[in-house]
Amino acid sequence: MEVTNVFGFVILVHIFIYCFDRYMKGNNSQRYKNFLSMTPIQIDFMSLRWTTSLFNKKINNWTTREKNKLCWWYSLGTMVTVLLCIPSLILLASTAVISFENLRQHENHEAILQPVVPGVNLPSTDLPYYLITLLVCTVVHEIGHALAAVSEQIPLISFGLIVWLIVPAAFVELPTKDVTSLSPWKQLKIYCAGVWHNIVLSIVAFFIVMSLPILLMPLFQTGVGVSVLNLDGYSVGGYHDFQIGDQLTGVNSCRVTEDTSWKQCLAAVLHASSSGFCVNNAYLVGVAANDQLGCCNNSELSQSHLCFLSSSDVISHHYCLRAREVSELSTAWCSSHKDCSNNQSCLRPLFQSELENETDSSRLILIQRKNAASIIFVGHPDEIYRSVSVSNYVPRTFIGPKYVNVIYHLMWYLFSFSAGLAVLNVVPCIFMDGQYIVGALTEMVFKGCESVSMKRQVQRALIFSGTTLVIVNIAFSLLSMFL
Repeated sequence: MEVTNVFGFVILVHIFIYCFDRYMKGNNSQRYKNFLSMTPIQIDFMSLRWTTSLFNKKINNWTTREKNKLCWWYSLGTMVTVLLCIPSLILLASTAVISFENLRQHENHEAILQPVVPGVNLPSTDLPYYLITLLVCTVVHEIGHALAAVSEQIPLISFGLIVWLIVPAAFVELPTKDVTSLSPWKQLKIYCAGVWHNIVLSIVAFFIVMSLPILLMPLFQTGVGVSVLNLDGYSVGGYHDFQIGDQLTGVNSCRVTEDTSWKQCLAAVLHASSSGFCVNNAYLVGVAANDQLGCCNNSELSQSHLCFLSSSDVISHHYCLRAREVSELSTAWCSSHKDCSNNQSCLRPLFQSELENETDSSRLILIQRKNAASIIFVGHPDEIYRSVSVSNYVPRTFIGPKYVNVIYHLMWYLFSFSAGLAVLNVVPCIFMDGQYIVGALTEMVFKGCESVSMKRQVQRALIFSGTTLVIVNIAFSLLSMFL
């Protein structure tokens, strides 16, 4: 199902729930009131909100036992978070410059930070990873605020989840007056706790991603090719075509060791001139040559034969030959007869559009597989790139890499999103943690200063600068994606 269809369905569900809620409340339905009293769900337009205080007692008991450890933990986190402020501002500034240059020069260089829009720069297949990651990152973030507050004797009112359309997020409710009555240092620990938890989550996810090849070494091997995970929209045409579980080791003369080299090899095929095969001249002795327009112009031969051009300094011939036979007899790749030995000819495949003097980006692609015949693909390399999903993890046993790929993608999303949320939240932007972090920092810096107006002016200047920087980044990035 396409992303637009998913969003359309979700919007209809939200409208139905909202209208049903208004209708039942308007009719003063006692059963519905009883249901809402038992289920702490608040229904708003396009959003659902759930709050609970069930975890308050457990959190209070645990933080009381671990108070000394938590004090050390959040003191360390506060120092790390404050040190992150300046690099985050520099990163946002450089991202804004890159996005502006993309707009000015009509280029598409990816910035380190950019908004993720499902269906635009987020594949629809990755939408579950996106939603799970947002939920985990916000839950971990808010737990940081809750634990830091309770460790400073601030009571936790409630913990909750909110779903806007399909985007989930967590939140905690704390008594604002109690928090602001604390010393600036204790306030800073509470405000920095969420960012600190996001930093730690990002580090843990990155460590898991880097450790997966070692942890899974008994079951999987890496660096020896890629394994086919699925064939999205690709038409499997026969025994020698792609099969799920295949170990792919090469594309034409390019060696494949992991998914990065797999993509690079396909790109190299697209940008390089059409390659040919070095075949002994003895093979061509008993084969009749064709004219250019009549070469393989027969529907019975079109499934297994291709037109090959054998050229030399003196004369060129066209041959209608079985593609697999030519590839198996070949001793080397070539672009002209000079790349082959004296007793060999370079057979370069020609396609119907080329025979009719038309431009075509189709290629004959030979994909090597381990313990299986090579795949001969005729067409555009982009079809393979888009339709054949591969994994770095090649199975040693009957266990496939499907679940490993899920873990890898989820950890990579957690790493990138959690790090991005940490960077954005530490920036002094309105409605973000950075706004309160700057407030507590200025209270500490201007402690004892009689000029209250100067302190407020510094706070407002920093928050205005950070907010402007965030808005400019979002605006430039969105324009770069849609223009």
